[in-house]
Amino acid sequence: MGIQGTNFRPMALCLAAATAAALTGPSASATETTGTANAAVVRPNTLIKTDDLDFGTIVSGATGGTVTVNPATNARGSAGGVTLAGSGAQRAVFQGTGGLLLITVSGSNSATLTRAGGGAPAMTATLTRAMTTSGGGIILLGSSATLLPSGVQTYYVGGTLSVPANQPAGDYSGTFTLTVNYL
Repeated sequence: MGIQGTNFRPMALCLAAATAAALTGPSASATETTGTANAAVVRPNTLIKTDDLDFGTIVSGATGGTVTVNPATNARGSAGGVTLAGSGAQRAVFQGTGGLLLITVSGSNSATLTRAGGGAPAMTATLTRAMTTSGGGIILLGSSATLLPSGVQTYYVGGTLSVPANQPAGDYSGTFTLTVNYL
């Protein structure tokens, strides 16, 4: 017995059902994460730190050695019995603006790094300074420098960390100063 009086198309009905199932298939899901937005505001005759000096993760060997972070290039290197591990090393960055006639730059020439919780010999870093010139280049500064002011100045501090042989594992930190006098 046939179907009369209807326009029955079994193939079109199956295709419509498959399309509807695909459109109402698994529900969508969403994930969310956060990001960080930063800004540095420099007022006249001020100096702010935007990044810390970090010698990174290192492995101390059977002989002493050094780790260097170049203040002008931000490159890291090692010598002697120290092996570099991972990334994350960086020079310190400071920004300032001001001065009518001259700017003098000085500060700590070394920093002592001690292990959190103690129980290990301290390590000493000999510090070096650099700054961005008005033309966009970077110049190394001595232990003290006198400069002409030019808009926002960016100062960099790097150095060489002396690591004794078989230095105990741990997190080491210390402090240093950067002094900018606006004259």
